[in-house]
Amino acid sequence: MNETSYIKALDSTAKQTEPAIRKTLEWLRLPKGSKVLDVPCGTGNHMKWMLEAYPDTHITGVDIAREHVQYAKSKLNQAGKGGSCQFTVGDMNNLEFDNNTFDLVWCCDGLWPGPKEVGCPAEQPYDILNHMVRVTKPGGKIAILFWSSQRLLPGYPKIEAALNNSDYALRPWSEKQSPEMHFTYTPVWLKKVGLNNIQIKTFAADIKAPENQLEKEGLQLLFDMFWGESEAQVSKEIWKKFKNLTNPRSDEFILNNESYAGILTYTMYTGIVP
Repeated sequence: MNETSYIKALDSTAKQTEPAIRKTLEWLRLPKGSKVLDVPCGTGNHMKWMLEAYPDTHITGVDIAREHVQYAKSKLNQAGKGGSCQFTVGDMNNLEFDNNTFDLVWCCDGLWPGPKEVGCPAEQPYDILNHMVRVTKPGGKIAILFWSSQRLLPGYPKIEAALNNSDYALRPWSEKQSPEMHFTYTPVWLKKVGLNNIQIKTFAADIKAPENQLEKEGLQLLFDMFWGESEAQVSKEIWKKFKNLTNPRSDEFILNNESYAGILTYTMYTGIVP
């Protein structure tokens, strides 16, 4: 997938994730005037939603992809939020900010440990987390979020369960890694870098039948993102049924069902810098 297509994919799937992310932002209850670091900021959706929830917040968005930063900056300027944020191209492995700069570090779907060749920032999270601790003020908060579950094939639990058990669906984690490198160990990570008051909260987003072609395309991208290369690890019957259910030209195309409903969850792990 080229960069333009990837940016389109991020934006088209944001419609599905938005309800869950907005709930996490509401739960954070940011104090007025908070300084926030969003890393990686991606295409700027989270910054936009955060500024809508907390207009007095100042956010710095960092992403390693220059195209993402340019796109996010344009989006926030068009939304009239440009005066409340700034952007920089940078690597989360080496945050170039002074100590004790931010009240909150927000990192959503950016700290998956694993091989860099599959897009992970590092093999382990601790060096990155120590950078986050360094740039956060004493008493400030670090929030690490992960997409944690989904139910996107209603009425077909056996097919979805088989697909979810494939190595492709579980990436970037693999059996070669330590169990501690799975995202559900994030409380351990936060404790090891010295954070206090560690909390875990999971937020759900309900997905209804798509109302337009863009929403359909977003869900199709999710199908492909989770299971698009799982063929070798499921039965021929399950793969054939999955392909029929997710093919717009098929009579069985699941998104043409007016009763379609799904669910996804994000899990947020937070800790306080002592």
